[in-house]
Amino acid sequence: MRRSGKSALRVLAVALTGMLAFAGGAAAAEPDGAAVKINYSVEGQSVVKKTGSTLPLGPGSLAVDLNGATGDIKGDLVLPPAHSEFKVFGLIPVTATIDFLPQGQTTGKIVRGVVTSSSQVVLRLRDVKAGGIPYPVGDKCQSKAPMQIDLTSEPGFNPLTGGKLSGAYTIPDFANCHLAELLINFMIPGPDNTISLNLKRVV
Repeated sequence: MRRSGKSALRVLAVALTGMLAFAGGAAAAEPDGAAVKINYSVEGQSVVKKTGSTLPLGPGSLAVDLNGATGDIKGDLVLPPAHSEFKVFGLIPVTATIDFLPQGQTTGKIVRGVVTSSSQVVLRLRDVKAGGIPYPVGDKCQSKAPMQIDLTSEPGFNPLTGGKLSGAYTIPDFANCHLAELLINFMIPGPDNTISLNLKRVV
């Protein structure tokens, strides 16, 4: 649906005002920043260090409220299930479906054209197969605690178009995975996993 001319001008004006504020311009003196709603499509990938596997992410969505005066960001991140493939000891192929369960909203800030954001996500594993044979893990095989994903954009992030964000995160141990729990916690959890996401504004 086409946005009305008045609405489009409002979004542009508030976003530009916000960018001036983030850069330390006179607009920072505005007492009340109007929140602008911006929707992005989200696609990217994550590399899990212990398995060496690359996990495709998306296409998902991020619905953001941007405060034009303070640069504060909050929004709802939605990622579809992802398919993971790797080999145990370089020999046995393992496949699994991974669900991303957001815990609260994504929060962040944009300052001088750089976005920082933080999201809390629980990982759930299902449809696990080893060597093509189903490995029962139940329906509550998930990380014991939410993992924190902190992302930073490249310089010059434009909220009106989007951009790339990247970061690293630690995968917590898993629980409620039945007999597979020891093996899963040997293979997957740990630090230094990387993630990159491309945000593209949806009009």
